[in-house]
Amino acid sequence: MVKNYTIRAYDDSDYDFVYETKKVVYQRYVEECWGEWNEEKQKGFFVDFISAYARDIKIIMIDDERVGFYHCEILHSGEYEIGNICIIPKFQGKGIGTDILNKLIAENRNKDITLQYFKQNPVGKLYSRLGFEFLEEKPYHIKMVLRRK
Repeated sequence: MVKNYTIRAYDDSDYDFVYETKKVVYQRYVEECWGEWNEEKQKGFFVDFISAYARDIKIIMIDDERVGFYHCEILHSGEYEIGNICIIPKFQGKGIGTDILNKLIAENRNKDITLQYFKQNPVGKLYSRLGFEFLEEKPYHIKMVLRRK
């Protein structure tokens, strides 16, 4: 089911694609949590996101088409954190995100791995199947961990 995809580093030409992908994937959850998607505020948050994580963002490609992105980082605690895995709707449900998660889990077999997601997002079932356990409930998110130590 997984299409052949490649991963490449983010570059400045991906800025609008990453923003629009985050918007299409997260807008409904943001609206449910905060009542609206405020474009001006979201663009401000996005500038901060890119400033902090551009070097960690990977673009998911199928042939010459960008289909999504993800970013991860090693925290000061030594944990490996998966920050986002966003795939455009027409490529969701094809196993790409699961395949990326499995590869990240395998590549970081000696580190605890954390992630969080909007409470309304059904992706938590996938994370549980992959061995992640509930760690913390926040006002709008669930944080999970895959313990490796």
